[in-house]
Amino acid sequence: MAHIIFDQKQIELEDGQSVLSVLLNQDYAIPNSCQAGVCQSCLMQAVEGEIPEAAQVGLKDTLKAQGYFLACCCQPEETLHVVAANETQLRSSAIVMEHERLGTDILRLRLQPPANFKYRAGQYINIWKTENLARSYSLASVSHLDDTLELHIRHVADGQVSSWLHNEIKPGDSLQIQEASGDCFYVPENAQDKMLLAGTGTGLAPLIGIARDAISQGYTGEIHLIHGVRQEQDLYLHHTLQEMASQHSQFYYYANVLESASESESESENISLEQQVLNLVAEPAQCKAYLCGDANIVNTLKKKLFLSGMAMTDIYSDAFLISTAK
Repeated sequence: MAHIIFDQKQIELEDGQSVLSVLLNQDYAIPNSCQAGVCQSCLMQAVEGEIPEAAQVGLKDTLKAQGYFLACCCQPEETLHVVAANETQLRSSAIVMEHERLGTDILRLRLQPPANFKYRAGQYINIWKTENLARSYSLASVSHLDDTLELHIRHVADGQVSSWLHNEIKPGDSLQIQEASGDCFYVPENAQDKMLLAGTGTGLAPLIGIARDAISQGYTGEIHLIHGVRQEQDLYLHHTLQEMASQHSQFYYYANVLESASESESESENISLEQQVLNLVAEPAQCKAYLCGDANIVNTLKKKLFLSGMAMTDIYSDAFLISTAK
Protein backbone atom coordinates (compact mmCIF):
# COMPACT_ATOMS: atom_id res chain seq x y z
CA MET A 1 0.00 0.00 0.00
CA ALA A 2 1.05 3.58 -0.65
CA HIS A 3 1.89 6.01 2.13
CA ILE A 4 2.02 9.73 2.63
CA ILE A 5 4.16 11.63 5.07
CA PHE A 6 2.32 14.57 6.65
CA ASP A 7 2.81 16.41 9.92
CA GLN A 8 5.88 14.23 10.59
CA LYS A 9 3.71 11.10 10.43
CA GLN A 10 3.63 8.24 7.95
CA ILE A 11 0.02 7.54 7.03
CA GLU A 12 -1.11 4.50 5.07
CA LEU A 13 -3.67 4.83 2.27
CA GLU A 14 -6.11 2.10 1.33
CA ASP A 15 -6.46 1.16 -2.34
CA GLY A 16 -8.29 3.92 -4.18
CA GLN A 17 -8.16 6.33 -1.26
CA SER A 18 -7.21 9.96 -1.87
CA VAL A 19 -4.83 12.11 0.14
CA LEU A 20 -7.74 14.34 1.14
CA SER A 21 -9.85 11.42 2.32
CA VAL A 22 -7.16 9.87 4.48
CA LEU A 23 -6.25 13.21 6.07
CA LEU A 24 -9.87 14.05 6.83
CA ASN A 25 -10.22 10.61 8.39
CA GLN A 26 -7.23 11.48 10.57
CA ASP A 27 -9.14 14.62 11.71
CA TYR A 28 -6.88 17.09 9.93
CA ALA A 29 -8.66 20.30 8.92
CA ILE A 30 -7.78 20.25 5.22
CA PRO A 31 -9.63 22.92 3.16
CA ASN A 32 -12.05 21.37 0.69
CA SER A 33 -15.38 22.01 -0.96
CA CYS A 34 -16.45 20.08 -4.08
CA GLN A 35 -14.17 17.02 -3.63
CA ALA A 36 -14.38 16.56 -7.40
CA GLY A 37 -11.19 18.24 -8.60
CA VAL A 38 -12.96 21.40 -9.69
CA CYS A 39 -12.84 24.13 -7.04
CA GLN A 40 -9.12 23.73 -6.21
CA SER A 41 -9.69 24.63 -2.56
CA CYS A 42 -7.92 21.42 -1.45
CA LEU A 43 -4.56 22.33 -2.99
CA MET A 44 -1.57 20.84 -1.17
CA GLN A 45 2.12 20.71 -1.99
CA ALA A 46 4.43 17.74 -2.44
CA VAL A 47 8.01 18.20 -1.26
CA GLU A 48 9.17 14.67 -2.14
CA GLY A 49 7.81 11.84 -4.25
CA GLU A 50 5.98 11.50 -7.56
CA ILE A 51 2.65 13.28 -7.99
CA PRO A 52 0.06 11.33 -10.02
CA GLU A 53 -0.77 13.11 -13.26
CA ALA A 54 -4.50 13.09 -12.46
CA ALA A 55 -3.86 15.14 -9.32
CA GLN A 56 -2.63 18.14 -11.34
CA VAL A 57 -5.23 18.24 -14.11
CA GLY A 58 -6.49 21.80 -14.57
CA LEU A 59 -3.70 23.44 -12.58
CA LYS A 60 -1.61 26.23 -14.04
CA ASP A 61 1.93 25.34 -15.04
CA THR A 62 3.32 27.63 -12.35
CA LEU A 63 1.51 25.65 -9.66
CA LYS A 64 2.55 22.31 -11.13
CA ALA A 65 6.19 23.43 -11.15
CA GLN A 66 5.98 24.17 -7.42
CA GLY A 67 4.60 20.72 -6.62
CA TYR A 68 1.00 21.73 -5.96
CA PHE A 69 -1.70 19.11 -6.47
CA LEU A 70 -5.39 18.50 -5.79
CA ALA A 71 -5.63 16.41 -2.65
CA CYS A 72 -9.09 15.07 -3.55
CA CYS A 73 -7.76 13.60 -6.81
CA CYS A 74 -4.41 12.39 -5.54
CA GLN A 75 -4.02 8.63 -5.14
CA PRO A 76 -0.23 8.14 -4.93
CA GLU A 77 1.32 4.84 -5.94
CA GLU A 78 4.39 5.36 -3.79
CA THR A 79 5.36 7.33 -0.72
CA LEU A 80 4.57 11.03 -1.12
CA HIS A 81 5.72 13.68 1.36
CA VAL A 82 3.07 16.42 1.46
CA VAL A 83 2.59 19.72 3.28
CA ALA A 84 -0.25 22.22 3.57
CA ALA A 85 -0.47 24.81 0.81
CA ASN A 86 1.31 28.11 1.29
CA GLU A 87 -1.62 30.50 1.67
CA THR A 88 0.47 33.59 0.95
CA GLN A 89 1.30 32.20 -2.50
CA LEU A 90 -2.26 31.18 -3.37
CA ARG A 91 -4.47 33.88 -1.87
CA SER A 92 -4.67 37.65 -2.13
CA SER A 93 -6.89 40.46 -0.87
CA ALA A 94 -9.73 42.08 -2.81
CA ILE A 95 -11.81 45.05 -1.64
CA VAL A 96 -15.61 44.99 -1.85
CA MET A 97 -16.65 47.92 -4.07
CA GLU A 98 -20.35 47.14 -4.56
CA HIS A 99 -22.86 44.94 -2.75
CA GLU A 100 -26.16 44.96 -4.67
CA ARG A 101 -29.16 42.64 -4.57
CA LEU A 102 -30.40 41.72 -8.04
CA GLY A 103 -33.40 39.71 -6.85
CA THR A 104 -34.81 37.94 -3.85
CA ASP A 105 -31.79 35.67 -3.48
CA ILE A 106 -29.13 36.95 -5.91
CA LEU A 107 -26.28 39.22 -4.86
CA ARG A 108 -24.05 41.11 -7.29
CA LEU A 109 -20.67 41.52 -5.66
CA ARG A 110 -18.06 43.74 -7.31
CA LEU A 111 -14.49 43.50 -6.02
CA GLN A 112 -11.40 45.57 -6.62
CA PRO A 113 -8.83 42.88 -7.47
CA PRO A 114 -5.18 42.97 -6.43
CA ALA A 115 -2.68 44.42 -8.88
CA ASN A 116 -1.95 42.28 -11.95
CA PHE A 117 -4.79 39.86 -11.20
CA LYS A 118 -5.31 37.84 -14.39
CA TYR A 119 -8.48 36.06 -15.46
CA ARG A 120 -10.70 35.23 -18.41
CA ALA A 121 -14.42 36.03 -18.48
CA GLY A 122 -16.27 32.85 -17.52
CA GLN A 123 -13.63 31.51 -15.14
CA TYR A 124 -14.25 31.29 -11.39
CA ILE A 125 -12.50 32.31 -8.21
CA ASN A 126 -12.57 30.98 -4.66
CA ILE A 127 -13.63 33.30 -1.85
CA TRP A 128 -12.34 32.26 1.55
CA LYS A 129 -14.43 32.95 4.66
CA THR A 130 -11.93 31.32 6.99
CA GLU A 131 -8.58 29.60 6.63
CA ASN A 132 -10.28 26.32 5.70
CA LEU A 133 -13.67 27.38 4.27
CA ALA A 134 -14.11 28.57 0.69
CA ARG A 135 -16.64 28.55 -2.14
CA SER A 136 -16.24 29.04 -5.89
CA TYR A 137 -18.06 31.77 -7.83
CA SER A 138 -17.97 32.48 -11.57
CA LEU A 139 -16.87 35.79 -13.05
CA ALA A 140 -19.33 37.89 -15.06
CA SER A 141 -16.79 40.65 -15.68
CA VAL A 142 -14.38 41.07 -18.60
CA SER A 143 -10.80 42.00 -17.72
CA HIS A 144 -10.22 44.48 -20.56
CA LEU A 145 -13.65 46.11 -20.15
CA ASP A 146 -14.20 46.24 -16.39
CA ASP A 147 -12.20 47.62 -13.48
CA THR A 148 -13.76 45.24 -10.97
CA LEU A 149 -14.45 41.52 -10.62
CA GLU A 150 -18.19 40.84 -10.83
CA LEU A 151 -19.78 37.81 -9.16
CA HIS A 152 -23.42 36.73 -8.95
CA ILE A 153 -24.02 34.82 -5.73
CA ARG A 154 -27.20 32.92 -4.93
CA HIS A 155 -28.14 32.72 -1.28
CA VAL A 156 -28.16 29.04 -0.36
CA ALA A 157 -30.28 28.11 2.64
CA ASP A 158 -27.89 27.58 5.57
CA GLY A 159 -24.97 28.23 3.21
CA GLN A 160 -21.97 29.16 5.34
CA VAL A 161 -20.30 31.35 2.73
CA SER A 162 -23.27 32.64 0.72
CA SER A 163 -25.11 33.71 3.91
CA TRP A 164 -21.99 35.51 5.09
CA LEU A 165 -21.56 37.32 1.79
CA HIS A 166 -25.24 38.25 1.56
CA ASN A 167 -25.81 39.35 5.14
CA GLU A 168 -22.52 40.46 6.67
CA ILE A 169 -20.14 41.69 3.99
CA LYS A 170 -20.35 45.37 3.00
CA PRO A 171 -18.49 47.82 0.72
CA GLY A 172 -15.00 48.51 1.98
CA ASP A 173 -14.49 45.05 3.44
CA SER A 174 -11.47 42.99 2.38
CA LEU A 175 -11.93 39.43 1.15
CA GLN A 176 -9.39 36.69 0.58
CA ILE A 177 -9.61 35.29 -2.95
CA GLN A 178 -7.71 32.67 -4.93
CA GLU A 179 -6.50 33.04 -8.52
CA ALA A 180 -8.96 32.39 -11.35
CA SER A 181 -9.44 28.83 -12.63
CA GLY A 182 -11.55 26.99 -15.16
CA ASP A 183 -11.53 26.48 -18.93
CA CYS A 184 -15.03 27.74 -19.81
CA PHE A 185 -14.08 30.99 -21.52
CA TYR A 186 -14.16 32.56 -24.97
CA VAL A 187 -11.50 31.40 -27.40
CA PRO A 188 -11.11 33.88 -30.32
CA GLU A 189 -11.33 31.58 -33.31
CA ASN A 190 -13.93 30.82 -35.99
CA ALA A 191 -15.59 34.15 -35.23
CA GLN A 192 -18.32 33.52 -37.79
CA ASP A 193 -19.70 30.38 -36.11
CA LYS A 194 -22.94 30.35 -34.14
CA MET A 195 -22.39 30.58 -30.38
CA LEU A 196 -24.86 28.95 -27.98
CA LEU A 197 -24.80 30.10 -24.36
CA ALA A 198 -27.13 28.19 -22.05
CA GLY A 199 -27.30 28.31 -18.29
CA THR A 200 -29.51 28.00 -15.24
CA GLY A 201 -29.67 30.29 -12.22
CA THR A 202 -26.41 32.11 -11.58
CA GLY A 203 -24.92 30.14 -14.45
CA LEU A 204 -25.93 33.33 -16.24
CA ALA A 205 -22.91 35.13 -14.74
CA PRO A 206 -20.13 33.47 -16.78
CA LEU A 207 -22.31 33.48 -19.91
CA ILE A 208 -22.76 37.26 -19.79
CA GLY A 209 -19.01 37.67 -19.45
CA ILE A 210 -18.30 35.31 -22.34
CA ALA A 211 -20.82 37.08 -24.61
CA ARG A 212 -19.44 40.55 -23.82
CA ASP A 213 -15.88 39.30 -24.29
CA ALA A 214 -16.67 37.77 -27.68
CA ILE A 215 -18.50 40.88 -28.94
CA SER A 216 -15.70 43.17 -27.77
CA GLN A 217 -13.17 41.07 -29.67
CA GLY A 218 -15.03 41.29 -32.96
CA TYR A 219 -17.10 38.11 -32.94
CA THR A 220 -19.30 38.27 -36.06
CA GLY A 221 -21.41 35.12 -35.72
CA GLU A 222 -24.78 34.88 -34.02
CA ILE A 223 -24.69 34.67 -30.24
CA HIS A 224 -27.73 33.04 -28.59
CA LEU A 225 -28.01 33.25 -24.80
CA ILE A 226 -30.69 31.19 -23.04
CA HIS A 227 -31.27 31.71 -19.31
CA GLY A 228 -33.24 28.92 -17.63
CA VAL A 229 -35.02 29.60 -14.34
CA ARG A 230 -37.83 28.03 -12.34
CA GLN A 231 -40.03 31.12 -11.97
CA GLU A 232 -40.20 34.49 -13.73
CA GLN A 233 -39.12 36.29 -10.56
CA ASP A 234 -35.78 34.48 -10.89
CA LEU A 235 -34.97 36.29 -14.16
CA TYR A 236 -32.42 38.71 -12.78
CA LEU A 237 -30.75 41.11 -15.26
CA HIS A 238 -33.66 40.41 -17.63
CA HIS A 239 -33.92 44.01 -18.86
CA THR A 240 -30.14 44.38 -19.09
CA LEU A 241 -30.01 41.43 -21.46
CA GLN A 242 -32.93 42.78 -23.50
CA GLU A 243 -31.05 46.05 -23.90
CA MET A 244 -27.91 44.15 -24.88
CA ALA A 245 -29.92 42.38 -27.59
CA SER A 246 -31.23 45.70 -28.90
CA GLN A 247 -27.71 47.16 -29.07
CA HIS A 248 -26.04 44.22 -30.85
CA SER A 249 -27.80 42.76 -33.87
CA GLN A 250 -25.98 39.43 -33.59
CA PHE A 251 -26.96 38.89 -29.94
CA TYR A 252 -30.19 37.05 -29.09
CA TYR A 253 -31.56 36.60 -25.58
CA TYR A 254 -34.14 34.03 -24.48
CA ALA A 255 -35.72 33.64 -21.04
CA ASN A 256 -36.77 30.06 -20.39
CA VAL A 257 -39.12 29.76 -17.42
CA LEU A 258 -40.06 26.33 -16.12
CA GLU A 259 -43.09 27.43 -14.09
CA SER A 260 -44.56 30.40 -15.97
CA ALA A 261 -47.48 32.24 -14.35
CA SER A 262 -49.44 32.18 -17.59
CA GLU A 263 -48.68 31.86 -21.26
CA SER A 264 -50.07 35.34 -21.97
CA GLU A 265 -47.93 37.02 -19.30
CA SER A 266 -44.71 35.12 -19.91
CA GLU A 267 -42.02 36.31 -22.29
CA SER A 268 -40.33 32.92 -22.14
CA GLU A 269 -40.40 30.09 -24.64
CA ASN A 270 -42.96 27.43 -23.76
CA ILE A 271 -40.49 24.59 -24.36
CA SER A 272 -37.80 22.99 -22.25
CA LEU A 273 -34.35 24.53 -22.01
CA GLU A 274 -32.89 21.39 -23.56
CA GLN A 275 -35.23 21.52 -26.57
CA GLN A 276 -34.70 25.24 -27.04
CA VAL A 277 -30.94 24.73 -27.22
CA LEU A 278 -31.24 21.83 -29.65
CA ASN A 279 -33.61 23.83 -31.88
CA LEU A 280 -30.82 26.34 -32.43
CA VAL A 281 -28.35 23.72 -33.67
CA ALA A 282 -28.94 23.75 -37.41
CA GLU A 283 -25.35 23.06 -38.46
CA PRO A 284 -23.51 21.36 -35.58
CA ALA A 285 -20.11 21.61 -37.25
CA GLN A 286 -20.41 25.40 -37.27
CA CYS A 287 -21.48 25.86 -33.65
CA LYS A 288 -19.76 26.23 -30.32
CA ALA A 289 -21.56 25.94 -27.00
CA TYR A 290 -20.97 27.23 -23.48
CA LEU A 291 -23.03 25.57 -20.73
CA CYS A 292 -23.12 26.72 -17.09
CA GLY A 293 -25.18 26.08 -13.99
CA ASP A 294 -26.93 23.01 -12.55
CA ALA A 295 -24.66 19.99 -13.02
CA ASN A 296 -27.41 17.60 -14.13
CA ILE A 297 -28.70 19.99 -16.77
CA VAL A 298 -25.21 20.86 -18.00
CA ASN A 299 -24.20 17.21 -18.34
CA THR A 300 -27.44 16.33 -20.14
CA LEU A 301 -27.00 19.21 -22.58
CA LYS A 302 -23.39 18.20 -23.27
CA LYS A 303 -24.52 14.69 -24.17
CA LYS A 304 -27.43 15.90 -26.33
CA LEU A 305 -25.30 18.40 -28.22
CA PHE A 306 -22.61 15.81 -28.85
CA LEU A 307 -25.21 13.35 -30.16
CA SER A 308 -26.60 16.09 -32.39
CA GLY A 309 -23.23 16.27 -34.15
CA MET A 310 -21.26 18.91 -32.25
CA ALA A 311 -17.62 18.13 -31.57
CA MET A 312 -16.84 17.74 -27.87
CA THR A 313 -13.96 20.19 -28.35
CA ASP A 314 -16.55 22.85 -29.25
CA ILE A 315 -18.54 22.33 -26.05
CA TYR A 316 -17.30 24.25 -23.01
CA SER A 317 -18.95 23.81 -19.64
CA ASP A 318 -18.92 24.81 -16.00
CA ALA A 319 -21.15 22.52 -13.96
CA PHE A 320 -21.98 24.03 -10.56
CA LEU A 321 -21.36 21.41 -7.86
CA ILE A 322 -22.85 21.41 -4.40
CA SER A 323 -20.24 21.56 -1.67
CA THR A 324 -19.65 18.32 0.23
CA ALA A 325 -17.69 20.05 2.99
CA LYS A 326 -19.21 20.10 6.46
